[in-house]
Amino acid sequence: MAGIGDLASWLNLRGSRNGALPAEAVVPPGDGPLVLVCGTGAGTGAGIVQALRRRRRGLRLGALGPVVTARGERPIPQVMAAPPADPAAARALVQQLAPAAIVLTDGTIPAALVAAADEAELPVTLIADRHQIAAAAARTAWRGMRRGPLMRVSRVIVPDTAAEEAALRAGIAPQRIDVTGSAPPVLPALSCNMREHAALRPLLAHRLVWLAAALPAAEAPAILAAHRAVISAHHRALLIVAPARPEDAPPIAAAAEAEGLAVARRDEDDELTADIQLLLAEDSHELGLWYRLAPISFMGGTLIVADSAPRHPFEPAALGSAILHGQHLPVHADVWSMLDRAGAARLVRGAVQLGAAIEELGAPDAAARMALAAWRQATAGAEIDRRIAEAVLSDLPEDGP
Repeated sequence: MAGIGDLASWLNLRGSRNGALPAEAVVPPGDGPLVLVCGTGAGTGAGIVQALRRRRRGLRLGALGPVVTARGERPIPQVMAAPPADPAAARALVQQLAPAAIVLTDGTIPAALVAAADEAELPVTLIADRHQIAAAAARTAWRGMRRGPLMRVSRVIVPDTAAEEAALRAGIAPQRIDVTGSAPPVLPALSCNMREHAALRPLLAHRLVWLAAALPAAEAPAILAAHRAVISAHHRALLIVAPARPEDAPPIAAAAEAEGLAVARRDEDDELTADIQLLLAEDSHELGLWYRLAPISFMGGTLIVADSAPRHPFEPAALGSAILHGQHLPVHADVWSMLDRAGAARLVRGAVQLGAAIEELGAPDAAARMALAAWRQATAGAEIDRRIAEAVLSDLPEDGP
């Protein structure tokens, strides 16, 4: 016999059998199958959205709340600012929009929407970690329900065995659980002017080229000392410096010239000739170009405590540049640790170690091997997004676009 909590929940979610589509609802255009995506985290589901679009031509997507797309992707029409909390409104949304599937991307389970989908036999895929599953199970137990919203979803996608065990403890059948593994979100590759890339690349042929990305002026002495050591072994070596901020450029240029280095300044349109030893960019705006041209990147702001935060290590990783960094990692520490463990990045603790690492990675194929390892780590999330997208699309009818 159902408990009082079950009865109260049923009466609340049953609500009125008649409902109208909320006035603020926006119906996504087109006639292809519709997938509703719901998540409250900023940027949640961007990779999944991209993977869904790539694998199903004509697919319509609608957002129930904030869903941010990847750079360069079309935005998703926002059906509503949040999933309907009213049972009648949720039922009307499901009946009148007739979605083919619903995806809950960050562990949030809107009870009214899930109940309406369950009534309509509409597949709902939940993507959640162990903490989110445990919290949902605890809410169900606290309310005295035997079959809460968590039990109504069709599929639960989890990142690891700990989350799988949490789902099993919550009473979810094993066949409804998919374990995909975990990886940080994929970052879109930084763009660049490909004509400029094509013009600069021949000028760098047969030279050891390395980049100091987003370099604060305070780190310039160590980076210049490392470059002097590299030049002693590779006399045609070129260091590209992308300052962290425009105001860092003048002191970096002054320090380089005081070291006796031949400097070309991009903001002054200096020519990049064979005798130039340091190319100074205006700022970090063109990092997409420099990552592509430099086989080795040192990530500025990691050697000492500086005012500017280091760039995300997936930026060079996505563009085939081997990564070196210092011990000061105020942001993205988990990503740095993952890359270091995989041999996809290397820690250097000063100018001497940095110079030695540049020389070592200047050997044929050394930087390429390290860059490949970094690329695999940076794009691992794309494989997870693909698996999730394929699971969601398997619920859709095969006919149509």
